Amino acid sequence: MLNSLLSTTTLARLNILFLDLETTVQRFDGKIDNSPFNPDNKCVSAHFAMNADPITHLVFYHDEKDQADSPALLQEALSQADIVVCHNAKFDVQWLLEMGFTIKGSVYCTMIGEYILAKGQRQKLSLKDTAERRNVTRKKSDLVDDLFKAGTGFESMELATVIEYAEADVIACREIYHAQQADFAEDRNASLLNIVYLMNDMLQFLVEIERNGVKIDNTALQRIKTHFLKEQAELQNDLNEIVEEVMGDTPINLNSNADLFSVIYSREVIDRNNHIQVWNIGTDHRGKPKYPPRMNAAEFKRAVRATTRIIKRTVAVCCPECQGEGKVYRKKVDGSRWKKPSKCPSCLGAGALYQPTDKTAGLMLNPQNPNWASINGFKTDKDTMQRLILQARSKGKYLAVGFLTKISRLNAINTYLDSFIQGIETWTRADGILHTQFNQCVTATGRLSSTSPNLQNMPKRGFPVREAVVSRFPDGLIIEADFSSLEFVVCGELSRDTQIISDVLEGKDLHKQTATIIHQCDVSEVTKEQRQGVKMHSFAPIYGATGNQYEGHTKEYYTEFFNIYQGLAEYHQRLASGVLKDGHVRIFSGRQFYWPDVRRTRNNRTTFYTQIVNYPVQSAATADLVPLSCIRAFRKFRELGLRSKLVLTVHDSIVVDTHPEEIEQVKDALRWAMEGVTEEASELWDYTFALPLSIEISRGENWLEQEEYD
Repeated sequence: MLNSLLSTTTLARLNILFLDLETTVQRFDGKIDNSPFNPDNKCVSAHFAMNADPITHLVFYHDEKDQADSPALLQEALSQADIVVCHNAKFDVQWLLEMGFTIKGSVYCTMIGEYILAKGQRQKLSLKDTAERRNVTRKKSDLVDDLFKAGTGFESMELATVIEYAEADVIACREIYHAQQADFAEDRNASLLNIVYLMNDMLQFLVEIERNGVKIDNTALQRIKTHFLKEQAELQNDLNEIVEEVMGDTPINLNSNADLFSVIYSREVIDRNNHIQVWNIGTDHRGKPKYPPRMNAAEFKRAVRATTRIIKRTVAVCCPECQGEGKVYRKKVDGSRWKKPSKCPSCLGAGALYQPTDKTAGLMLNPQNPNWASINGFKTDKDTMQRLILQARSKGKYLAVGFLTKISRLNAINTYLDSFIQGIETWTRADGILHTQFNQCVTATGRLSSTSPNLQNMPKRGFPVREAVVSRFPDGLIIEADFSSLEFVVCGELSRDTQIISDVLEGKDLHKQTATIIHQCDVSEVTKEQRQGVKMHSFAPIYGATGNQYEGHTKEYYTEFFNIYQGLAEYHQRLASGVLKDGHVRIFSGRQFYWPDVRRTRNNRTTFYTQIVNYPVQSAATADLVPLSCIRAFRKFRELGLRSKLVLTVHDSIVVDTHPEEIEQVKDALRWAMEGVTEEASELWDYTFALPLSIEISRGENWLEQEEYD
């Protein structure tokens, strides 16, 4: 582990290897695949230097080389290195391992170092951007960038250009590394070293699960795809019928936010520039969203009427100028007509004119406040849709309820098909293994994201696409270990709320408690369906959700939550006050978040309040405790020499493709790694935990059909 190495040896006595690899890429459908798991990709060259030594260049695959250089010098350097340093090190480490190299030392990623030092602030993290920001050696990348964009790979560029480019990368990486070590040596950043060690060790776990990949059952995937396509077609047909009923003959594209706005709100923007100005839409000089204007209810209604107008249903009539053709032939001066037709100026190519009737078009729903304003009129996003459904239901507008429910489902189906089905089809290799890519430096909190495809956004239990993830072993199982109420437990740790601590220790069913408030019933009367239905609300308040979009007892729950957990409410206030005073928050792992532009608003609120209360709990849970559990699982699997493979971590779980002869060993290893994580965390972070962590373990022939172990 990196921390044990650096805690016992000074940097001056370490062998630090700075390394950069250049590879071929495959291009398809506008995508670039530089993965080592694509059998058509090759490593073009390796460029490396130990400490301040001159840079060594080895070329393995290039048009100007008839014979590849021997890899022996690189393996010798890797064997001598105490630390291997790269920018975006996961990429280089995967390539090295897939090529058969052995890495004996620890790995340090300068991209991770830069990310940690940003303390939750958004900044560009590429090697080029980092070098420019730190004013270190920059590569002359314009020529290479132009060649690459034109389709020329590193294997076909002039070798001298490749070497010059890569040499600058190694020098920049070395200079960035030393600059980061100086930053971490400052007292204000000392706690961040814990996160440096954690994230670089987590990098090794991610290399492991990406190399292992998940086995995809293509037959099951195609069956799921067919089901989604059928549902998609049915929803589109139902929605088109509703649109025709409420809009008349007006052409509507439901993929257009502007058209969807008109259908839902029965309005259209009068003048876009004026609309943007009135509602203060856009970003400020810092690139941050502008604040909506302050208005009372009467002012808001007047502004809505001033910037948008009611639209009417239409009836289509054949365009008299083009006779429904949508095109006309213009005549020359001599009276002859042009060979090619032009778009009809009367109907703009539609072939019809849409004449308004006296009936109001659309669903006639109303925006609620200035926060709903958008560049197309008013918002039509997922959260706003849910609020509109409540509005429509309260007014007895059941056609609107049906439309909004169906369009929400259609949007979900479209995402499932595009992001998951198509993503899995695109990136699954010929051997049936999907090597998704995990990203540590994207989210502000440190929580993982993933691409190719994005499995981190996959819904948890009950999502059909999970059925396509199966075991690669005959009679093998997919085993998943999931922390129980992890964020809630972490809230208890951070706030030391006595009621949370009591509820966790007593094993209270928090979802049943939520159901008793929302459904106004006794805990003994809560049904399984009611408990499942309220899960989305149970922990939402801990992330700063207010529940203002809901009505009745659902809205009441968000207030009652903090009446029950008053210590958590007080902790949130302490967080906000502390950030107003110091600008930052530090959690028990040592991770820090910084808000340089925080201020108190005129209504006595704190800007960035949701982030301030959200980041600590999400980070401590899913960016610190879950990764440490993953690292422990990785160590334990290696220690036991298991054939079973760690394949995924999603949300707060670890997923294992389990060999049939190792089921009990895998279960025991996961319990040790996850439930025992607080013991190691206490030692690493010098923190005493008040609450235990527990997990639920399930198994199945696929990732969907899971049965919990007792």
